[in-house]
Amino acid sequence: MANNNLIGHSFEELAQSLRILLEADWRANQGGLLMLDRAEAVGNIETALTSVLNGFHSLYDAIEKQLDTNPIDWYKLGELATILAIRNARHHNKANKIRSLYTYHAQEAENLQHMEQYVLVDYITPDDGADTFDVYVSWADLNRLLSMPKKESRINPDTCNVIKEYLNSSKYSKYATHFELPDSRVFINIVPLIVNAAATIVPLIKQHCSGNSTESAAFSSHFSSVVKADTHNHDVNCGPFVLPK
Repeated sequence: MANNNLIGHSFEELAQSLRILLEADWRANQGGLLMLDRAEAVGNIETALTSVLNGFHSLYDAIEKQLDTNPIDWYKLGELATILAIRNARHHNKANKIRSLYTYHAQEAENLQHMEQYVLVDYITPDDGADTFDVYVSWADLNRLLSMPKKESRINPDTCNVIKEYLNSSKYSKYATHFELPDSRVFINIVPLIVNAAATIVPLIKQHCSGNSTESAAFSSHFSSVVKADTHNHDVNCGPFVLPK
């Protein structure tokens, strides 16, 4: 018997993954886990982020299977194409799997406890008082993915351009130059990008997103009305980052 609620099940998984990512970030930072067990804290965030990205891909697949067609071409819209590109990079081990700042610093810093400067690009939400928590990922890794030949990245050149235009990424190198840092030190906040992706697709499939959990109901309602972050105008900071030993 065919499963007629693939979208609902996939959205439920995405909602739970979003909750887990939020909890992993809180435990690592406000909860102090980074200071107690850095490897566990970073591992929790990385695993949760991968789960969220996989959740979007599962939803993409479920929509096509249940509805026979998608209400929107994900690869022609920056909000959705960006998330799928990062997910696929992680899934296929491309471009260093688009590392988080935590993982990048652990791999690249000469000393974990030595403070390094990074350029942090965030995206402003027009709603007064609205904001997201922060999980920064490497722009250099993502840019490397978008610069690969199609046969390696599995992304059409047109989609690469859509993503770059959506992020207004031509400004990133200028930010690095301003702070006298290499482009490899530019990191972008993926959380508002996740919110934008959900706010793009959920209103089109809300009738299929009914779930049995508090999380799926809350996220379905939230993503149907939330105002998207502005990815063309950036909130840029440069500051020190360090990981405990």
